[in-house]
Amino acid sequence: MKSQEIKQAIKAKGYTLSMLADALDVNLATVSGVVCGHTQSRRIAEAIAKLIEKPIHVVFPDVDSYAQPKLLKGALRQQGVNELKQLLAS
Repeated sequence: MKSQEIKQAIKAKGYTLSMLADALDVNLATVSGVVCGHTQSRRIAEAIAKLIEKPIHVVFPDVDSYAQPKLLKGALRQQGVNELKQLLAS
């Protein structure tokens, strides 16, 4: 999506970039940078995608790192390993 489309979709939900920045405890410039494609933040991009109810790869199709699955760490990684063991054992 283009930055204007993202902003319009957020506005259609009744929110602003400033409100999103406050909710994420970041500054407006950071959120704006992600929307405009000047900076990258998976956390902010995921929040935007969730807010406008679209998959992250649809909202930010030009950012390859957003399209890749998030790396699992700690307990989530171990859960994934256990699931793989079960899958591969059958």
